Amino acid sequence: MNASALDRELTAKEDDAGASTGPGRSGVLPIAAWVVLCGLLPLVAVWYSVGDVVLGDAQAADFRFAYYPAAEAVLDGGALYPEEGLVQRGADGLIVDYVYPPLTAMLVTPLTVLSVSYAEAVFVLLLLLVSFATLAVLGVRDWRCYGLALLWLPVTDGISTGNMSIVLAFAAALAWRLRDRPLGVGASVGLSLGLKILLWPLVAWLAGTRRLAAAWWSIAVGLVAALGSWAIVGFEGIADYPDLARSAGERQDQLGYTVYALGLDLGLASTPARALWLALAVSLLAATLVAGRRGHDQRAFVLALATAIAFSPVVWLHYFSILLVVVAIAQPRLGALWFVGLPLHVVVTTRVYNGSTFQTATVLLLEALVVVLALRRLERVPSRAPVSSPAAARS
Repeated sequence: MNASALDRELTAKEDDAGASTGPGRSGVLPIAAWVVLCGLLPLVAVWYSVGDVVLGDAQAADFRFAYYPAAEAVLDGGALYPEEGLVQRGADGLIVDYVYPPLTAMLVTPLTVLSVSYAEAVFVLLLLLVSFATLAVLGVRDWRCYGLALLWLPVTDGISTGNMSIVLAFAAALAWRLRDRPLGVGASVGLSLGLKILLWPLVAWLAGTRRLAAAWWSIAVGLVAALGSWAIVGFEGIADYPDLARSAGERQDQLGYTVYALGLDLGLASTPARALWLALAVSLLAATLVAGRRGHDQRAFVLALATAIAFSPVVWLHYFSILLVVVAIAQPRLGALWFVGLPLHVVVTTRVYNGSTFQTATVLLLEALVVVLALRRLERVPSRAPVSSPAAARS
């Protein structure tokens, strides 16, 4: 059975289950309640997080202070990266200069025909559409899921700050949809690596599931995207880029939602806290490879996405929007898994960066719970046999 046929079979099973036991059809809630919960409340959330950027005075910080100036620098031949050290910007003092590969800036260059205020409004609206496209690519047809996605604070936070995390989630969704087309999945993963190296564990997922051709395509496309975009800017800053990225991480790694930051909050010294963070990330990577080798395709993919977040030295709240892909794969119809992330609205008040020890720990536990529950659901899904021959891997 090929991947698309398996997807149709699983979706049909979800539809059958939803028809008999799903919310809204079983009489658990009347239709009016679902309209309020999955229609009106998401509209309020979007208005609160995105409306003020489009129509008010709020700023999409990442777009305004990083992407847009870098796009102008690409067009004007100016300095893409800071020449005298990182500069803090923004009202909270946490937004720094552009520290991404050039490809991200190049994608934003068409918007520089507009003023920064109009450009960021267009950009956040595009991110809103991309978040919907992510679910559509994964075969989510239940309208309530689209509404609840906008109640996930990581999603609305990624949109309102104008960050590329939503785009990376879409790339991950495409990678899953095109997983048995080596060039297609390779382009999806490779281009995401050209934007930001965050999703590199997807290459391990491809290798672990014996999609070797796709893994090589991912690496090749990623290298071409990165080096090609740097060539366009005359390789400006490429030699110093590793130090720049490391410096940005060191200045902010205590402020994100990571095991390292939590360890520091709990009183651990930097070295053991970092060792704990690395041990978790390596364990998830090993689990990804083992699941892939055993033919558990969906579980390996979910673990790869969790590994991507776990390995990142700095994790802002919007990074967890990538887990929207995990939920959509594990439960394409509305169910309990779609509600796990909603408590973030209650326990998180600092949005992008972490807050108290309780807030950091609670967010990490909730996101871990999303992954664990998704994996448990997928245990009941028939595994797809891994590609077993080189000829099959190239097909």
